[in-house]
This record gives sequence, structure tokens and C-alpha cells, in this order.
Amino acid sequence: MAAERFGGGGAAPEAESEEAAAVSMVEYDVGIAKPMAPSMAAFDSLFNDIRYRALVTTRTLKLDSGYGTTSALGFALGFLGALLVMGLPLLYYFLK
Repeated sequence: MAAERFGGGGAAPEAESEEAAAVSMVEYDVGIAKPMAPSMAAFDSLFNDIRYRALVTTRTLKLDSGYGTTSALGFALGFLGALLVMGLPLLYYFLK
């Protein structure tokens, strides 16, 4: 069988038992198996989830970075604003 298919000569050795004969019987020339079209829905869902999480993480890091760099300036300006709002009426009250 196989020898004939691949151009070799001679007969295949005979099987010694029925089990060996059942195992050695292979059907040839039945065609090529065609692979199934891959289902990309699961992969697309996974990729979109990973992309979304990466974008959220990046956005959060940018916001934290921006907050961290301007927090000292914001605190100083807020403190000065509070002094003006509370200090001017107190100055007027005590200097009157």
C-alpha cells in the first residue's frame, strides 16, 4: 500500500494478528483535510480587553504624573488664596 503510493516496490509485510491488521489499515487517497476557519471572536474580545486596560492604565499614569508635578505649585497657590480670602477681612477687622 504505502510502498506503491510512494513509488517503492514490493508488498507490505503481513500482520501477525487481527489487532495489528486493524491498526495497520490506513485509507489513502481520501483527500486533504481542510482546516476549519479560525474563530477570531474570542481572540478579538481578548485583544480589545487588553487594549482597553492598557489605555486606562496609561491614562491613569498620565493623570497621576500631571497631578504629582503640579501638586506643590497648586498647594502654594491654594494657600496664598486662602490667606487672601481669610486674611484681608481679618486685617480690616484688626486695623480698624
